[in-house]
Amino acid sequence: MKGSRILHVVATDRLSGAEKVVSDICTNLSNKFSAIVVCSGGELKQYYEERGLKVYLADVNRISPMEIIKIKNILKEENINLVHAHDVKASIASQIACGSLNIPVISHIHVNYTWMKDNKLMSAIDKHFRRKYSLSIACSELVKKYYLDNNDTVNKEKITYLDNAFNFNEFNKINLGDTNKLRDVLKISEKDFVFGYLGRLIEIKGVDLLIESFSNIAREHSNVKLLIVGDGTERVKLEKLVKNLNVEESVIFTGYQKNTYDYMELFDCFILPSIREGLPIAMLEAMAMRKAVISTAVAGVVKLIDSGYNGLILKNRNEKELIEAMISLLNDNEKKKQLAENAYNCLKDNYDINNYVEKLEVIYSRFI
Repeated sequence: MKGSRILHVVATDRLSGAEKVVSDICTNLSNKFSAIVVCSGGELKQYYEERGLKVYLADVNRISPMEIIKIKNILKEENINLVHAHDVKASIASQIACGSLNIPVISHIHVNYTWMKDNKLMSAIDKHFRRKYSLSIACSELVKKYYLDNNDTVNKEKITYLDNAFNFNEFNKINLGDTNKLRDVLKISEKDFVFGYLGRLIEIKGVDLLIESFSNIAREHSNVKLLIVGDGTERVKLEKLVKNLNVEESVIFTGYQKNTYDYMELFDCFILPSIREGLPIAMLEAMAMRKAVISTAVAGVVKLIDSGYNGLILKNRNEKELIEAMISLLNDNEKKKQLAENAYNCLKDNYDINNYVEKLEVIYSRFI
């Protein structure tokens, strides 16, 4: 088994939570394993290569014969022993490519798949291939439960979970940029209390609720800012909402940023307003930076956050509760600091990447 070769297959070309998980796994494996990555190119290829990973290109989003052949050729050329595919399309493409070669495929579920309830075709396709995977790994226990609740054909013995973890090994090497200069660029004063969001601007992230809640606070408090770091299909809609609520002076959209920690350093509080979520890497990053966190009660977060001890969880996802939580931290600096410190300690003690990779290597060994 020494030197077993693992191929990680990712369907995207952009950097987000799941893609960071891939990097964290690959760069922390023991010498029993070596990892190679397939992705669609773009910034993601550069990100992986900067971390010393060998990267091949294949657009598995399309699941076309040409892309399947590309993966097959990579499998043969690199003498791959096991494929670890991330989310649905990458998993399907990998299984098709591996089928005739008898190479096991592990399918990683990084989020609750909302289409399982309302897209019968996609659900049927997933069920067909899910039976073929050697194992499915969910990113949290509640994501696993959601999947089992919505797929009555899956073999319960062939699905497990690993809570997402944080890569302190890489985090400890980070050098932050000039925070004061960034404040000047963004027009954020030292006296401003900064509520922050970091992630994609898509519907299931629920950023509209955050903006609407913040607008109520901004009307009563002049020293508050909302810093939204990220980009996505909902950005134009959200910018219109900000304009309609007349809080353009207080809400800042940065777009996609590579150096996310520089922006997160400005946060007084990180807010996750998601409708559905796995166990978000952005929240783990905020906890590592000793930021107080507020979150809706989504999937893995309810296991991670003990509300009132290392963060605040909304019992109900509504404007009233979010406003109350935000104001409670705005008005109580000691509470904010204690939540942040407890969050850091919890993350350090329970969600370190080294423990995660040890468990994953045990799983790999079962199939090689």
